[in-house]
Amino acid sequence: MLLAIDGLLYYTIRLNPKIEPGLRIDTVWCVRNGVLDAITAALFYWNWVALFPRTLSRNRVGTYLVAAVGASAAFSLLRISASNLVYWVFASKSPGLGAYTWPLFVGLLVGGLVTMLASSGIRMAVDYLKGQRNRSERERQHLLTELGMLKTQINPHFLFNTLNNIYSLTSRKSDRAPEAVLQLAESMRYLLYESSADTVPLGQELAHLRSFLDLQRLRLPTAEAQTAIVMDAHGPIDAAFPVAPLLLLPLVENAFKHGDLAARPEAIRIELEISETELHFSVHNYVAQAADLPHQPGGLGLHNLRRRLELLYPNRHELHVRTLPGEYAVELVMFSSEQ
Repeated sequence: MLLAIDGLLYYTIRLNPKIEPGLRIDTVWCVRNGVLDAITAALFYWNWVALFPRTLSRNRVGTYLVAAVGASAAFSLLRISASNLVYWVFASKSPGLGAYTWPLFVGLLVGGLVTMLASSGIRMAVDYLKGQRNRSERERQHLLTELGMLKTQINPHFLFNTLNNIYSLTSRKSDRAPEAVLQLAESMRYLLYESSADTVPLGQELAHLRSFLDLQRLRLPTAEAQTAIVMDAHGPIDAAFPVAPLLLLPLVENAFKHGDLAARPEAIRIELEISETELHFSVHNYVAQAADLPHQPGGLGLHNLRRRLELLYPNRHELHVRTLPGEYAVELVMFSSEQ
C-alpha cells in the first residue's frame, strides 16, 4: 500500500511539477522512498506480531507506551540513517546528520507512534471480530449439543411409554400385541433414520404422529378406538413448512400420560391448521377428577419442548397451556421465518 502511494505521488508530481517545485523526482528518490516504506512496514508488523500480543493484549499499557516511544525513536534514527545511506550509495553524497533538524526528528517520532497506534488499532479490531466469530461458533456448538441432548431424551421417553402399552396388551394376551410391535418398529425406524435431520416435511411428522396414535388406540376397545382419539388436519399439509423432527410428539404424549381415555365421546382431540405463514397445533384432553392435573410447564416432555422451541424458533412461536377442572389443553403456534 505504501509503495502504491509512492507511485501515485511520483506520477502526480511528474505530471504536475508545480505541486512541489523544489522536489526532484528521480531514481534516488524512488529508491529512498522504497527503503523508508519498508522500514515503516517493518515497524507496523513488528508491533502487530510481537509488541501488541505481549503488552496491550495482556493489559500492560505502561509497558507498551514505553516500548512504543523507544521503538519510534529507533525508527526515526533508522529512517534518517537509511536515507543518508541511499544518497551515499546512489548519488555519492550524503547530507549528513547535521542536515536533519530536531523538528524533523520529532516529526518522524510522531509518525512512528501513529504507525504503531494504527497497527494496534487494526489488530484490536481484527482480534475483536475473531473473538466474536469464535464466540458465535462456541455458542452454536453449545446449542447443537443441547438440542442433541434434548432430542435423545425424547426417544427413551417415547419408547418407555410405548413399551408400557405393549406390556399391557401382552399381559391381557391380546391378539393385537404383534400389530403393536410392528407399529413400534415403524416408529423406531423414523426415530433412527429421519429424526437426525434438522427439519422434516410437516407431512412426514404428521405421519409419525398418526402411527403413534394407532399404537395408543390399541389400548382401547376396537369399536371406540377411532372415535375416542380424533385428529383433524386442515390446510395445505404438503406446503413448504418444515418443522424440527419430534417437535409435536411431546404434546400428544402428554395428553395420553395425563388424559382420561375412558372419557366419551372424545378422550383426546388433536387439531392442526396450517397456512402459508402460521401453524396452529392444539391438543385437548379430559382428565380424571381423581388424577393430578399436569402443572405448567409440564413434565419432562413439555419442559424439553419449551427449551427446544426457545432454541429453534426464538420469537417465532407461542405455547399456551390451559388447565381447567377435568380438562387440559395445549396450543402451539409457530410462525414461518418470512413473517
